[in-house]
Formats: sequence, C-alpha cells, structure tokens
Amino acid sequence: MTAPINQELHMKKFFSPLAVVTALSLAPAVAWADVDDRTGVYGVVGVGKPKVAAHGRNMDANQSKPRVDNAKLGYTLGTGYRLNNYLAVEADFYGQAGNRKNSSTRTGDASNGRNGSVKNRAYTVSGLAIMPLGDHVELFGRAGVGRMNTSFTAATGSNLGKARSSGMATQFGAGANVYVGDNSFLRAEWTTLRGKGKDDVAKALGRDKLRASNVMVSYGHNF
Repeated sequence: MTAPINQELHMKKFFSPLAVVTALSLAPAVAWADVDDRTGVYGVVGVGKPKVAAHGRNMDANQSKPRVDNAKLGYTLGTGYRLNNYLAVEADFYGQAGNRKNSSTRTGDASNGRNGSVKNRAYTVSGLAIMPLGDHVELFGRAGVGRMNTSFTAATGSNLGKARSSGMATQFGAGANVYVGDNSFLRAEWTTLRGKGKDDVAKALGRDKLRASNVMVSYGHNF
C-alpha cells in the first residue's frame, strides 16, 4: 500500500504547482474578459468649461489683443465605435451656452471691460488610441478633424464689429475613462480645436486663426 500512497502524494505535489501555473496563465484572459466586452457602439454626454481665443499672425500691428468673454458652459454629445481594446472612432458635437454679459455693456465704455463675447460650436470625427490600465481605468489620446462655427458679438462702445465664421479645424485631446459598471463609464478630457486658414472672427479680434478648447466631464455607456 505504501507505493500507491507515495505515488498519489507525488502526483499531488506535481499537479499543485501545475494548477497554480495554469491559473496564472489564465488570469490575464479572465482580467481582459470585461474589456473585450466593451467593443461595439457607445454614447457619451458631458458638460464642461469652454474657451475660445484668437491666435496666429497679428493682422493689425496697431491693435492690441482684444479681451473677450467666453460662454459659461460647454456641452458635448457623441457616439462612437470601440474596435478593440486599443482603438475607437468617435463622432461628436460640441456646443456652448450661457454667454457672460459683456462687462463693457454695463459701463458704456469698452476700455473699462471686455470688447465683446465669442461663442463656438463644432462637429468632429476623430480616432482614439486607448491604453487600458487594468479593468476599470484607461487613458486615451484623440486626433481628428471637424467643422467649427464661431460668432463674435461686439460690446457696446467697442469699435469692433460683429462677425461670424465657419471652417475646417483639426482636433486633439487627451483624457481618461473610469468604468463604474459593466457598461458605464465616467470620462474626464481636455480637447482643443484649431481652425484652418484665415477666419473672419479671428480677423475681427486682430489675429488670423481661432482655437477652441474644452475641459469636459462626461458620462458614457456601451450598448
């Protein structure tokens, strides 16, 4: 009876580490199972802080850079398709609401306040490069193109005129997704749109290009 018992003990000693090795080898597959389920269509809705500014070449050397008000609130609506763990494509709309009242309209003297207010909206298509950090957190970078529509309203007493513009823009951004459920996530992101070519609003502000930036907090859901 001693030989079978020794053989059984030997087999247990052999299979115990084998079981551990097998479990460790399967662990990554188990850990990534939830991430693989995230492929497919998702939607995003968010709010944040926008900023629109003129930059580029100075169109009038005698004109100082105007001070302008931005909208108080920015919002975004988007839909995307997650191709795999590392790539996604996304279409988004960015808008602004709640423009601040120009301070110069209260004083009647533009030199004492802002020269006007600027408002922006945009439609974009972009690609996301994603770096998962475990099951619940992932970082991403964004690059894309879109169309940006901007309006500038001069303040009372300002010598600047009203202007509107619409044109192509390039988009860049970076952020993080934090999953709070099997299909839901929270997103924090900084994104910027840079107008291409000369712009009427930028020209009214003394420059030749516009840049629109947003810091957003969003909620997303995988369908």
